[in-house]
Amino acid sequence: MIPTRVYLVRHAKAEPKRTDDSLRRLTPEGRARFEAHVKALAPRLRVARILTSPLARARETAEVLAARTGATVEATDELASGRSDGRAILALAQEAADGTALVGHNPELAEAIARAAGRDVEVKPGAIAALDVDGREVRLAWIEAP
Repeated sequence: MIPTRVYLVRHAKAEPKRTDDSLRRLTPEGRARFEAHVKALAPRLRVARILTSPLARARETAEVLAARTGATVEATDELASGRSDGRAILALAQEAADGTALVGHNPELAEAIARAAGRDVEVKPGAIAALDVDGREVRLAWIEAP
């Protein structure tokens, strides 16, 4: 059986924290760096569908990824900051179809990636991690940050 490839994507660099965290947008630098990052990784990405946190900074990151890959974007509260833990993120990855990208936040994504890698992994803003999902087993194939 060929493993399913799923991507975990941390939102790109966002504005400083403020009262309404859900409205924080990407900085111009964060957007530009993520656009360049996705362009550089394009030959390695097979993204067909994007599930994203509904928070502005994650939605904007998902839109940049969609513009480069042609994937559809759908918001889900399960990826909102503080709504799930690393185990729940990995459960979403296990249920996802091949080529799905999950766009969200730390610490949830960092915890999920650490579980898949079997070790702590730094997950910087804009990082994209490729996971190979084979039934209940999830392995980190690679992770790249801008």
